[in-house]
Amino acid sequence: ERLLSGFLDKCVSGKREGHCEPNVVFNPMDGLKNGKNVPYPNLLDSIGDEGKDKLMFGAYVDVLPLKWNPHFVPQALHCDLYRNIDKYHFVGNMGGDFHFDLDRMATQFGGQLPEVLNGTFGYMDNVKNGNHNNTGKSVGGHAKHAAEKVKRFYTARTVRKALEYLSIDYVTLGLSVPDWANEMLKNDAL
Repeated sequence: ERLLSGFLDKCVSGKREGHCEPNVVFNPMDGLKNGKNVPYPNLLDSIGDEGKDKLMFGAYVDVLPLKWNPHFVPQALHCDLYRNIDKYHFVGNMGGDFHFDLDRMATQFGGQLPEVLNGTFGYMDNVKNGNHNNTGKSVGGHAKHAAEKVKRFYTARTVRKALEYLSIDYVTLGLSVPDWANEMLKNDAL
């Protein structure tokens, strides 16, 4: 869901800040030329409306390794986490138990952290109510509720590629493949 969230934020939202990279594919501007001074073609012009979401996301996943956006590099590579995970005082993830991880971190480090985290993520009520299905503020927060959108954008092929790209995170952080991804892969094999 992290790749989809990034794609939606950088490529689909109305911001158009030029962060849907590589720009030569997703943001071909007038004047963007190759080494022979020939303008790059807009590779996405031929995509029609039918299935466009899956095709655009598929293109994004296909070319992602050409220019890794720092937001989407596997988390295990940041700060050599995959080599040094045992040296960290806290490691959490933004899955279904995100708010419980925030609560654990706030309790562990104390001070003003609980209030600051609650102001940003609104986690305390979810922890109090035992809600294990919330990964962000329910109203107006950063969460894109990507799990609801996966079928609109993902195919079994893009699931396989995303898992390949982020496999080091799944191993290092002990993440489980989401149920929706397992289901999509299982249905593709039938």
